[in-house]
Amino acid sequence: MRFYENIQFTSESRKSPRSYYIPGGCSQYLLLNGEWEFAYFNRDIDVPEKIEQWDTITVPSCWQLHGYENPNYTNINYPYPCDPPYVPTDNPCGVYEREFELEKKWGKVYYLFEGVSSCAYLYINDNYVGFTQGSHLQAEFDITDYVKEGTNKVTVKVLKWCCGSYLEDQDFFRFNGIFRDTYILQRPIGHMEDVQIIPNEKTIHVVTEGICEVSIAFEGKELVQTQMENEFTYEVENPVLWNAEKPALYDVVLKRNGEEVKFRIGMRKIEVSSQYELLINGVSVKLHGVNHHDTHQYNGWCQTDEELRKDLLLMKELNINCVRTAHYPPTPKFMEMCDEIGLYVICETDIETHGFLRRLPNVEYHFDMESNDWPASTLEWQGEHIERMERMVETFKNYASIIMWSTGNESGHGVNHVAMIRWTRSRDNSRLIHCEDASRKEQIHNADVYSRMYISFEELEKAAVTNDICMPVFLCEYSHAMGNGPGDVYEYNEIFDKYPKLIGGCIWEWADHVVMVDGVAKYGGDFEGELTHDGNFCCDGLVFADRTFKAGTMEAKAAFQPIRTSYEEGVLRVFNRLDFSNLNEYDFTYWVEVDGVKKEEVTLKLDVAPHESVALEIPYEETTCRYGVYLNTRLTKAEKECAQTQHELPYKKVEETVREKSLTLTEDEYHIYASGEGFQYVFSKLYGGFTSMIIDGVEQLAGTSKISMFRATTDNDAKMRPFWANVNIWQGENLDCAFTKIYECDICDDKILLKGSLAGISRKPVLLYDMEIKITVAGTVEIGFNGKIREDATWMPRLGMEFTLTEQASAFSYYGRGPWENYCDMCHCASVGTYKSDVDSEYVNYVFPQEHGNHMNVKRLTLGNLEFQSEDDFECNVSKYTIEDLDQAKHTDELHADGNVHVRIDYKVSGLGTASCGPDLSEKYRFSEKEVSCKFKIKKLTNK
Repeated sequence: MRFYENIQFTSESRKSPRSYYIPGGCSQYLLLNGEWEFAYFNRDIDVPEKIEQWDTITVPSCWQLHGYENPNYTNINYPYPCDPPYVPTDNPCGVYEREFELEKKWGKVYYLFEGVSSCAYLYINDNYVGFTQGSHLQAEFDITDYVKEGTNKVTVKVLKWCCGSYLEDQDFFRFNGIFRDTYILQRPIGHMEDVQIIPNEKTIHVVTEGICEVSIAFEGKELVQTQMENEFTYEVENPVLWNAEKPALYDVVLKRNGEEVKFRIGMRKIEVSSQYELLINGVSVKLHGVNHHDTHQYNGWCQTDEELRKDLLLMKELNINCVRTAHYPPTPKFMEMCDEIGLYVICETDIETHGFLRRLPNVEYHFDMESNDWPASTLEWQGEHIERMERMVETFKNYASIIMWSTGNESGHGVNHVAMIRWTRSRDNSRLIHCEDASRKEQIHNADVYSRMYISFEELEKAAVTNDICMPVFLCEYSHAMGNGPGDVYEYNEIFDKYPKLIGGCIWEWADHVVMVDGVAKYGGDFEGELTHDGNFCCDGLVFADRTFKAGTMEAKAAFQPIRTSYEEGVLRVFNRLDFSNLNEYDFTYWVEVDGVKKEEVTLKLDVAPHESVALEIPYEETTCRYGVYLNTRLTKAEKECAQTQHELPYKKVEETVREKSLTLTEDEYHIYASGEGFQYVFSKLYGGFTSMIIDGVEQLAGTSKISMFRATTDNDAKMRPFWANVNIWQGENLDCAFTKIYECDICDDKILLKGSLAGISRKPVLLYDMEIKITVAGTVEIGFNGKIREDATWMPRLGMEFTLTEQASAFSYYGRGPWENYCDMCHCASVGTYKSDVDSEYVNYVFPQEHGNHMNVKRLTLGNLEFQSEDDFECNVSKYTIEDLDQAKHTDELHADGNVHVRIDYKVSGLGTASCGPDLSEKYRFSEKEVSCKFKIKKLTNK
């Protein structure tokens, strides 16, 4: 056994963990970020005693992104045999070296790593100092006896793998190196070691060893200054309590021997009510959360302070109030920002071992604790489990934003987790303890919340009402945001609000994990040498890798937004979902739109306390219009939109006063012809679609219109793809390889009547349909469709007509739901109105190309010289790519626009859901109808 494979010996000379702080005053802080010398070796045994040839590398960084090895993305599988505690014989090693200056050696000198993967050996001036494991946990070494005044040298040997790697099987790209800040502190002899200021709601209680000066201030006003020994309690008069909406912080400064240590402390209390609500300062709070991995499209695990702050500010902009540090502790500055900006935190330690699920072939997904193979249930691993929990808790214990300690993720639930929980409760009982694996194993009494992942709406409601669960219910992961989605986040939050016991959850996850190569986002399997990988399963972010938004982002914002509104009989009711803020801190605006035309806006200050509502009478006289009347509301703060809602109002529909006469049609063996003033149309009797539509001498079509039912598979459609597409020879409807058959096509009373079918290759027809097409003297095409879907067929992705138009139709306008793409289960972020767009704007740059760009509740779509209309709503999609091109491409650079405009006029499109990891799409959002009847028109627009 090699040194770094001994689970009983995972550190040497590493100091005991303490609370995080950077001392000031006379103390010195020397940040060692920047250019280091670097040497990479395929095997640690090849590292020579003296390295002659050095490269340079930036610290912090991940060496795989600097040309040393390739990135590898794997979710569950270990990227080496599952043979703990042993790791591969050929263990790559990176050696880092640089000089630093110590002008004067006058005190105690320490070296700190905030993140190094997977383990590190530290040398100062060629003398061995110590060793550490625990990639995402802070490590501190006393180097006083190794440094000298003047120029010093630090050398760090970093190994790719160690026994601790078995505890770090998180769902991410596997990177190595010094990936967070590393620095040196010089502090006075006799300095403070640990400082404890665990938040509570009444006092600021400071604990540190020895005598020091302490001062406490709030908003610049000093409250107390005194001398303390070992501990000091200050009872704050009328304390201003911290919460995520109003993150009030007190400044605490400790001084000793010329050194200053500063903390910003929030006062707050966490409880569970008799109804099992989560109470923050006595108020029931719902967690509108997201899981956060450290990820950057160019720098991997390395995010700068500015980038982390941007992440958190974007979360606040999206009405997110909670973040789970999945699945390891963040850099301490992240927690400082959460305290300052206002976010509740589930702080998770650096443990995930779900690779043990795959240690045997052909075994179902099962956390088999009884096997005693898992580290969680093996006593020799207990010390490392407890130590990783201890290192997290001690580092972050003073942060008010942390409301739960989490024992890790997907690691089973064995005696070692129980020991971790026991230690944590004895150390800090002011927070809740989270352990999803305890709920999975039905040992919920070991934790303080019942935590689940990806359960259905029905399971969630069952958990809300059962007497078997006497604790808060929290979804640590739900609403999988992979690709086009998530399609269920709004409904989950409606259920959360319905039941006191349901305290909310965290969307999986914040941002796509990708590695950019020549401008193209790459994922698992794209790199040479990936012996196991999980494809694009890492592209599951609520925001894109560059932090731009998608429709799913905005849907989450709508699900979390501070208000809910309802409208009935002229009264608009506004409910304040906030927990600590009155709506008078916001501007509330409402207005009415008639056929997309905005009427006068009214802006108010609403005096509505948290969890209360107000009724507003909205004067409205029923009007006559073509498309509809909508009452819109908007909530803003500092000119930023925080919420928007919309309600349809009653209206009288404009009746058509003149019905256009039918045009006399002509035909030959294969075609039907329609010709009038300014137009000539050709309809194929063989294919049942228009092959030409010339208006004012300009051809509008670039292909034959057709009936279709397929859509380019979304990530969340993956489970259904074998039922829809030609994936194997026996299973699917093969809608992507569909044939249209026209059985009859005749002219009768100046109308085209046809009977047809749609069938996938090798399959019995899935759709039988009749169409009636009338062409008027003005060039309007009126289409009536009646279809029957085979009774034994599964639910369908969509049903509609496809039109291929020429490039002149690339810019268009529509009356419907926009501007974001929207689907029946992801539409709360989009309002009905009049919009202008174009094919480039409609394209959504998903890492893995897929279905996108749908719009619901459409009454009118205008492109080129054609306008599609319907008395009833339809759904539409306008793209520069064919369904086939989107479905076949695996990366964005594999898409090839053909220069045409591809238009879908759909009767119905199924929802998105989050079945890429979550439950199957809810039945209410599936296109399951077996009989379909619809009508729409294509009107000719003239340039004259």
